[in-house]
Amino acid sequence: MTPEVTFTTYLLAAAIAFGFGAVPVAYTIGRLNGINVFEVGSRQAGATNVWREVSRKQGFIVTLIDTIKGVTAIMMARQLGLDGVQFLVPVTAAVAGHWNSPLTRFKGGDGVVTLMGTSLAIAPLEVFVSAVIGTTLAISLNRKLAHPSLLGGIFGYIAFISLSFRPTSNIDPNIVYGLTAIGLAIMLHSMYFHKRHRKYFHNGSTLEDETEQALGHDNIN
Repeated sequence: MTPEVTFTTYLLAAAIAFGFGAVPVAYTIGRLNGINVFEVGSRQAGATNVWREVSRKQGFIVTLIDTIKGVTAIMMARQLGLDGVQFLVPVTAAVAGHWNSPLTRFKGGDGVVTLMGTSLAIAPLEVFVSAVIGTTLAISLNRKLAHPSLLGGIFGYIAFISLSFRPTSNIDPNIVYGLTAIGLAIMLHSMYFHKRHRKYFHNGSTLEDETEQALGHDNIN
């Protein structure tokens, strides 16, 4: 028997999803390796920054765990009785938690992988194929762009929309529209962050110099 969905159900699902999203995986992995991700690279707690400033292995681990966080948030919401477009509530909450984690003084990452994880739990096949496309692109452009995960996410979502609207798809179009809107919000959030911190992305030498200074500071401490 499916539990009745009430306003309290939505609040609980959102709170659980926010909590999962707020777990600072990238920050923790960075610290375990002697690096504060908020002081190097893009200054964001995300898989891309860990991939660049710590190691590819650690970046992959962050990607995997952040994906699992998103999947788990939706699985919990499903247990509470949510379904279909109702999942957009915990998806939004999980991304918000990743953006503004109380555990890192309300700093975080862009939320691309978190969105990928929540979406994977909603539409496994479509999102998996799209994620492969987006991830491949992000990895190939890792050293050429300041924020390759964003571009990878954009192309991944183009693939997702194409697959979702194919004749044999069973996905509710409203879910596609909702996830796309959240994806656009992530893009705008990232653009705003880069505009506010444009000095970090002015040129490669500046980024590398500041990274070395930050690493040196951590080693001293």
